[in-house]
Amino acid sequence: MANFLKRALCIVLAFLMLLSMVSCTSTEKSETVEIVASTEYQTIIGFGGMNFPSWNAAGDLTESERETVFGNDEDDLGFTILRIHIDPVRENWSEEVETAKAAYDSGALVIASVWSAPDSMLETFEKSGDSDALRVKHSSYAEYAEYINDFVQYMSEQGIEIYAVSFQNEPDYAYDWVWWTTDEIIDFIVNYSDAIDCKLMTPESFQYKKEMYYAILKDSEALSRIDIFGTHLYGTSLSDYSFSLFELKSTGQELWMTELIEPTASDGSQYDANDWEHAIGVAESVHNALAKGNFQTYLWWYIKRYYGPLGEDGEITKRGYCMAQYSKFVRPGYVRVEATEEPAEGVSVSAYKDDGKLVIVVINNSGEKYRQKFNLNDLDFEISSIEAYTTDENVSLEKTENISHSGNSFKYSLGAYSVTTFVISE
Repeated sequence: MANFLKRALCIVLAFLMLLSMVSCTSTEKSETVEIVASTEYQTIIGFGGMNFPSWNAAGDLTESERETVFGNDEDDLGFTILRIHIDPVRENWSEEVETAKAAYDSGALVIASVWSAPDSMLETFEKSGDSDALRVKHSSYAEYAEYINDFVQYMSEQGIEIYAVSFQNEPDYAYDWVWWTTDEIIDFIVNYSDAIDCKLMTPESFQYKKEMYYAILKDSEALSRIDIFGTHLYGTSLSDYSFSLFELKSTGQELWMTELIEPTASDGSQYDANDWEHAIGVAESVHNALAKGNFQTYLWWYIKRYYGPLGEDGEITKRGYCMAQYSKFVRPGYVRVEATEEPAEGVSVSAYKDDGKLVIVVINNSGEKYRQKFNLNDLDFEISSIEAYTTDENVSLEKTENISHSGNSFKYSLGAYSVTTFVISE
């Protein structure tokens, strides 16, 4: 009898262990992800961030850090856009050269934004009780355009071709720099911007406030002189990411998201970039910009900072790896295509194609594991390989090769609180 009870107890324990193992495996609660490669959206231009050595406490990038940021080898970020500032003091322009030259030589696009004009071009005025608010004197608009173009020419002489210039960073949140009204912006674009010898970007609203952009879109002369609509997304609600008038009125202009830090603490301070609970939110931020806002770029604020993609020790942070889940694989020229965006609660999906490639990025910001099924429709190539790259709290861009597939379908177990990029090749 004792032996029988022992055997029975062993059977019960084994059964409980089996149940425990099953409970730890992936569930099948999610909707099948349908990718429709023939339904195309925006063309991706790239990913990157800001270098601002005179402001940033972390200083300029070192030579090895530039290689990490703008290279695309195994231990690199794969960034393809650098944003720099145009200092109001000409003697300081040289501070931007080394990193800009390294980025440009790597094939990255270099763009520039103005915070403040030289003092001689500024005047004070009263705005909302502030008698020391700054603006560019109207009589200096022509000189201001020449000053911007002088920077473009200076960088060209250093071997750096500036792709585009925004003639004002955040003109609608300019407590520490220069304000512009919508009328002033239209005036400058129409009457003075021809002096700038590169692509012209709109001033960049701090919160994608649409009034300025509406005015440009409705003014055919101003619109004809603009090449890029640029904006920031600080505190912008997801419902304001879409921009139907741009879709209706634009005449081939690019749509760029040029600055963001997200998420931030409730007091406005920044979380450490290796805090995974918040780092995964960066992946969601990229997804929202691309899939909900149809932006063609995603640019972080300081590239190198304790809350940035590169830490002050020169190492890639978890936030950086979350950006790299896109930047290393969704390369310039890839086209976003239709995908089931939310197959389960906490899961976000977007997909991108190029000749002979399909890239799918999946964020599982939930505590649930999913055995996710993917159907790949309208592919114009036969699949030869599927690879996965995963970042979570414990691993960074961990590679899984030779994922099995049946025709144009495959399944994969998505870990809880993880970001996974699938690279499907012919």
